Amino acid sequence: MAKILIKNGTVITMDPRRRIIKDGAVAIENDRIVDVGRTDALKNFQAEKVFDATDRIVMPGLIDAHCHHVQMLARGIGDDVDLIAWCYERIYPYEVLLDDESTYLSALLCCLEMIRTGTTCVCDPGGYRMDNVGRALVETGMRGIITWAGMDQWSDDRPLPDGLPGKLGTAETLKVEEKLVKDWNGREGGRIRACYGLRVEPNVSDALYRGINDLAKRDGVMVEMHAAVNVDQVEWVRKRTGQTVIEHMNSLGILGPHWYLIHMAVLTDKEVRMLKDNDCKVIHVPGATLHGAYGSAKVGKFPELIDMGVTVALGCDSSAANNSLDMFRAMYEAATVHKEARLVADLIVPEKALEMATIDGARAVHWDHEIGSLEKGKKADIIIVEARRSNWIPMHDFSIVPNLVYSGEGADVETSIIDGKVVMENRKILTANVDRTLSRAQEAASTIVSRLPYRIKPRWPVE
Repeated sequence: MAKILIKNGTVITMDPRRRIIKDGAVAIENDRIVDVGRTDALKNFQAEKVFDATDRIVMPGLIDAHCHHVQMLARGIGDDVDLIAWCYERIYPYEVLLDDESTYLSALLCCLEMIRTGTTCVCDPGGYRMDNVGRALVETGMRGIITWAGMDQWSDDRPLPDGLPGKLGTAETLKVEEKLVKDWNGREGGRIRACYGLRVEPNVSDALYRGINDLAKRDGVMVEMHAAVNVDQVEWVRKRTGQTVIEHMNSLGILGPHWYLIHMAVLTDKEVRMLKDNDCKVIHVPGATLHGAYGSAKVGKFPELIDMGVTVALGCDSSAANNSLDMFRAMYEAATVHKEARLVADLIVPEKALEMATIDGARAVHWDHEIGSLEKGKKADIIIVEARRSNWIPMHDFSIVPNLVYSGEGADVETSIIDGKVVMENRKILTANVDRTLSRAQEAASTIVSRLPYRIKPRWPVE
């Protein structure tokens, strides 16, 4: 690592004042930001590498608060089915077929897509063979959090296929999750973390809820879980417990700041208050709800959660649930879909969407003391975005952030720096062989699709 200076750019700091510095500069030494200010004020910084950011936006790297690395090779096989079919008929059988090599290739391809589109930190809700995901994070330079998708029960209406690695008993699940946290939390100088995870309510017993909660509190890490994803899942819980999802979790006495709850499309006003009172973190995944019809916009309470002061971050989900890992697209969706659903034109403004993808994301993953904004002393996770493009011009002071959210796209990202290391420069990824990865990933995915217990036919003839 070296001293790096980014100068002459429009710096969106995301600091507590939300300053935007025109003709701004950021100075980096090793893995830290050592100064942020006007270019003239940093002209004496002796850098070994200088980026001229004229006509460019300099901003914190985006934080994808929900992304499945192991599902990257499943792009296309989860299209146009409801959530239950998506999980139990399409994705779980796919995950049975993953081996170490295909899991690694899936994660590697996922990291490349994120780096290319400006994501510098990712929170993975878990799958299996997760050491291979960690390996991809190590090699590509991504910052991230991994976990194991814990489950310990199944039923006739929510069957798990034989051979699914997560199909374990309570004690076995707790043991494997403990090992993952022990092996990976704090790796690579702290760039990679691990936490505990639960998959979905129908596959989690009360004993596992409590056991995972106890371990997470003991080890000082989060618990990630897909929760209240759609009406069917909430009704499943209600029929068996007499309570809605968050009510049931609250009755177990487990809710707290370490709970990291994903999708959360179907909530009551009472549950919104529970989430606020317990400082739970909520992850909005607008691309997945639009793709899979979960209901986050139609019946969801994300505007209420934000107004209540609940920490709400943004995620893309997987290439099987959203088909895009572009956080620019996720910001656009968050800033627009709720306006349409509620017929309120300024319901979630673009500035809030940008917060959800940066500083709120950092707060959700308990990393806001180091990432999420460009401030002296924080980690150097920075992207440089080309703004002299047809989708950005014209731009005025009042439209810098609106242009970024409403008009920007991942393809505009030119350079990505993670932990002070340049991982992409002039759109060339430096930490992996992209062409080789694409070829190997396509081959692995084709092999998996040929072995699936179902076939998906194209709607139009392919000759």
